[in-house]
Amino acid sequence: MNKILIGKKIVCDSDNVSVEGNKIKFLSSDNYEVEYTSDGKYNLTFIISGDVNILEYSFDKRLEINNRYIVDEGNLAITKFYNNYSVIEKINIDLCSEEASVNYKFSNICKESEDYTINVNHKVAKTISTIINKSVALKNSKLHFVINSNVDKKSVKSVLNQVTRIVTMGECDASISPNMFIDLDDVEAKHGSIIGTFKDDDIFYLMS
Repeated sequence: MNKILIGKKIVCDSDNVSVEGNKIKFLSSDNYEVEYTSDGKYNLTFIISGDVNILEYSFDKRLEINNRYIVDEGNLAITKFYNNYSVIEKINIDLCSEEASVNYKFSNICKESEDYTINVNHKVAKTISTIINKSVALKNSKLHFVINSNVDKKSVKSVLNQVTRIVTMGECDASISPNMFIDLDDVEAKHGSIIGTFKDDDIFYLMS
């Protein structure tokens, strides 16, 4: 797999990736792996052309992230897992060509405090976004999601889907704000948000 290590500098072992400053350009359709290797603030731009699958992860870090994914054409699939101490993350995803799509699947274990803002911008017609977040919030943690799907008047026949679920493990501060800002009627849009704990029957089944 093509691997990209993001720390004090960006290290990449793939000829399919071009790195210029804070811009990471994927040059071909392929599978890629992105790992955050150190605490810090990151402001990166990922440029997508083709069918790109990204596995993105981080463990035991303190991160402030403000990243943008620009899908010039093709399909972007992101599978992301975090198990960190604290995270403040803002993600912008721009769908810039007809029939471009993003399939974003994020899961995490929140230990202390984490805030996520995900902005999906449908800039042209027939674009598709699926945003799925599944989180476990441990006792005394703070976990907040804001998901904004933005569709302008040019983006007819676009499809939007948001699903976010937080499982709370004891008393914690958790919230979800699912927002859809749509300037036209000719779209398909749906969302679901759940915050709750495991049922007693589920715990009994798992323990058995």
